[in-house]
Amino acid sequence: MTADGLSRRVLGGALLGALAAPGLVLAQEPRVDEFRADQTTDRVRRSTVPVFINDQGPFSFAVDTAASASVVASDLVERLGIAPAGEVDMHTVIGLERVPAVRARTLSSGSLSVGEARMAVGSRPGLIGLDGLLGLDLLAEQRLVMRFRGGGRSSISRSRPDPDQFLGVVRPRVRFQPPRGGGAELMVVNALVRGQAVQAVVDTGAQVTLINPALAEAAGARPFQSRAASTGNALVQSPTGRAALAQAMVVSAVHFDELVLDRLAVLMGDFHIFRLLGLENTPAMLMGVDVLGVFQRVVIDLKRGEIIMDV
Repeated sequence: MTADGLSRRVLGGALLGALAAPGLVLAQEPRVDEFRADQTTDRVRRSTVPVFINDQGPFSFAVDTAASASVVASDLVERLGIAPAGEVDMHTVIGLERVPAVRARTLSSGSLSVGEARMAVGSRPGLIGLDGLLGLDLLAEQRLVMRFRGGGRSSISRSRPDPDQFLGVVRPRVRFQPPRGGGAELMVVNALVRGQAVQAVVDTGAQVTLINPALAEAAGARPFQSRAASTGNALVQSPTGRAALAQAMVVSAVHFDELVLDRLAVLMGDFHIFRLLGLENTPAMLMGVDVLGVFQRVVIDLKRGEIIMDV
């Protein structure tokens, strides 16, 4: 990592700022913002792409690699003439939620083109103002190019090899087992926290990294305090607006392959997602955009099982 110009101290300082920044910890009623479909990220730094539904748009959707179902904001359903499609069980960080579902005649973004796309219906505040989320049900086998800084737009393209340039800087790469189906199958990579083996779920829809109590205990996590989050508590919210209490903490010596983070501000709680994956008693985390956003560009190839990070 030192060859790429990012020291451990710089990475740690940037990540500790995540929980201290107003608006990133949902300790109050989230405001509804207006987003342009050409924006690269929303106000909580989730990577967004332009989406067309029923030949209308573009609309601003976040790519969410830990969502079992794609979601559309409720106020768009009638406006776009999206047909009702019963209900759907949606696993969120908070729990299993049964929510109304709709079916769009067409949905497209970049190389992604789906007919009769079924989506769960979420609330605009629960989506933090976005038009929707693209989950693994639609993103499977796609190549996600997420830009957090600099020029260019985030996009969805077809899977392909992405070799390092000849004589160029070798970029950090992390391998994972590609999700092949629905249910509880998500993107999981191996990590180390203070020498402790950890299962890390890559969650591009999470604004802050989440950990379970087992990891907090094993890694000696410390309470995080700041003037912006004086109580050390926060709310973690699902796309429907349902919320659960979490505790702000700090973990040290976090390793993702070649990527090393000195100090990482996280939210700790007994979240449903860990129980869903059978990780409630095993040290585990959901790696959010607070980590991914350190990089200028992150490429996730869901077919090849590869994450590439560009400084």
